[in-house]
Amino acid sequence: MDFFEKVGDTITVKSKEIAKKAKEVADVAKLSSQVSNEKDKINKNYIEIGRAYYNAHLQDENYEYEGLCGEITASMDKITELKKEIQTLKGTKLCESCGAELSKDALYCSSCGTRVEEEDN
Repeated sequence: MDFFEKVGDTITVKSKEIAKKAKEVADVAKLSSQVSNEKDKINKNYIEIGRAYYNAHLQDENYEYEGLCGEITASMDKITELKKEIQTLKGTKLCESCGAELSKDALYCSSCGTRVEEEDN
């Protein structure tokens, strides 16, 4: 009987060690997730600071980040062109009032009710 008690005690000790390790792993994962969330917040704030700086200095000339801001403006213009191409392929247009996507022949916006200007072809 002594042998089985020792085996039982060993299993109990090992299972407690495994449970402790599992809890440690879970705690590390939870804390790592919190670190990642805080890093995401920092990156979002960096982006907002950059956007605010860009908007504040958009009309300035000869400033420190003129080249980078110029690249942003060029990319924004390219995105606008590409979106227009997508609309042409899809046969749609955007409401100038609310930005909703409408069929090319719509006279009124189905989202906000604004009358839509007819496009010259």
